Amino acid sequence: MPPPKFADLTKSVTDLFTDDFGFGATKLVLKSKAANGTNFKVEGVKAANATVADGSLETKFSYAGVSVKEKWSTSNDVLSEFAVNNKYLPGSKVTAEFVFNPNKGLDALKFKVKNDYEKDAVNASLVVNNAGLVSASSVFSVAKKCLFGVSTDYDTGKGALANTKFGASYVDTDLSATAIVSNGADVEASLFHVPKSNVATALKLSWSQAAVGFEVAAKYSLDSSAFVKAKVNKDLNVGLSYTQTVASGVTLTLATLVKAGALQGTDHKVGLTLTLEQ
Repeated sequence: MPPPKFADLTKSVTDLFTDDFGFGATKLVLKSKAANGTNFKVEGVKAANATVADGSLETKFSYAGVSVKEKWSTSNDVLSEFAVNNKYLPGSKVTAEFVFNPNKGLDALKFKVKNDYEKDAVNASLVVNNAGLVSASSVFSVAKKCLFGVSTDYDTGKGALANTKFGASYVDTDLSATAIVSNGADVEASLFHVPKSNVATALKLSWSQAAVGFEVAAKYSLDSSAFVKAKVNKDLNVGLSYTQTVASGVTLTLATLVKAGALQGTDHKVGLTLTLEQ
């Protein structure tokens, strides 16, 4: 089995810390799939202090071996993505992405071309965009349960490398540990552990010359239809969420952010997400 992409080395930890914590917003998500295989996703979000809601419509389908993704948002940004497997290099996929805003004209058009390759013990990616930035990353299985990766950007305009990162991971069935060093100075370390089938825990540490970070998170499944999550950082910001499958295809999530270091303040937030899926 190929290793994950460099950006996904800490996916389990990132998902535990970010998913189901929709603080300060009311969100509605609608998902459905047509008989021809087209997937639809509609999202509407209203922030606590906003007077209007933001929305988006996303469709995904495949035609003649090409995977197509289209997304429109109320900011009038239109994203088009086309992906096809490279028949000349098994395990390789080429993706072209375009972002266009009719209100801003062609001068604001953004596009990038990406080539992903994964096979056996390697996962590599190369991305080129119209801003002259070339991004390359790769992850290798260097030993049993051990991964090593590198990621870097090259600015063709400046002729210089930037955002160079090195990562190493140990991955087991119930435990994964990852360390990433950015630009030879900033260090991030994370740990993901599943002590029981219905419990998942994660730890994140970060260090730089500017600051030190520390966060812990946990998820506990009450049963097959409900789970709770909690997280806290060194600033005593406490996040809590409860997710319940109300009926088949209907999921409700309640979330709150409590500033435990300033309980008398007014920066606490709550959020609600309702997901309807066919």
